[in-house]
Amino acid sequence: MKKQWMTIDLHIPREFQEAISNFLMEQGATGVEEEEATPGVRLKAYFQEDGKKGKVLRSLDHYLKSLEKIFRQKIPCRIETAVLQEQDWGENWKQYFHPLQIGSRFVVYPPWERVRFKKGQIPIEITPGMAFGTGTHATTQLCIRALETGLKRGRSVLDVGTGSGILAVAAVKLGAQEVWAIDIDEVAVEGARETVEKNGVAGKIRIREGGIGRVEKRFDVIVANIDFKSLKRLRVPLLRHLNERGLLILSGILREQEERIRRRYLETGGLRLLHADHQDEWACLTFKRRGEMGG
Repeated sequence: MKKQWMTIDLHIPREFQEAISNFLMEQGATGVEEEEATPGVRLKAYFQEDGKKGKVLRSLDHYLKSLEKIFRQKIPCRIETAVLQEQDWGENWKQYFHPLQIGSRFVVYPPWERVRFKKGQIPIEITPGMAFGTGTHATTQLCIRALETGLKRGRSVLDVGTGSGILAVAAVKLGAQEVWAIDIDEVAVEGARETVEKNGVAGKIRIREGGIGRVEKRFDVIVANIDFKSLKRLRVPLLRHLNERGLLILSGILREQEERIRRRYLETGGLRLLHADHQDEWACLTFKRRGEMGG
């Protein structure tokens, strides 16, 4: 049976574009198109059809009402929904998803594009829509940049909440010797397996469905591009699986949440902050675990 996809189409005032687009991604959208409209802007979000349409729309309605209370104004918003068959979904994405350079070396591209790569560029092929992580979202780009800066060849990496598997693939292509990728979402695991296969690294990445509690080893680098609540909850498990002097890369954090996550992880006494990077409204924090003597 072919998959179905739900689209949510919104016409909104321009000043709320970024906030609402970010909210839709947090609700599980695999991508959000942004187009000029008269008046305002048009957002079109893609979700895999899983019977949760009502829940997403209720959450969106609640969020819009919250924005109206904060800004003390009515937000004119026209919302339309539609269901796409897999073939139609693919055709829509072809209009939206094009090759994208991330960091200094990576180029993320869809399978329908023919790309000529320059010397030194690292290609990653992604089929959009299977799970979060096409490379278009700021948090994915921030994590790739953090890996590009901090990951040394021969190290082991754990990708928590792997989504499409893009960060796991990036880690291998940067020289990681061992990479594990985990996600609690079976659709994400399916998407990650497809991604690693397409990029020729299936034998170098171990993909598991489930949480970090099912992992029984420690890693030199852990990257977790998930969400604020999960990062708060997983502080102890993440540190338990991180080697001494290992790197912990956290994203999925809005700038307004950054200080709370920073404090929560630093108060363990086992980490020091190496770097904070930002893009749009999002933050990425890179910590280093202290050695036994506190170094």
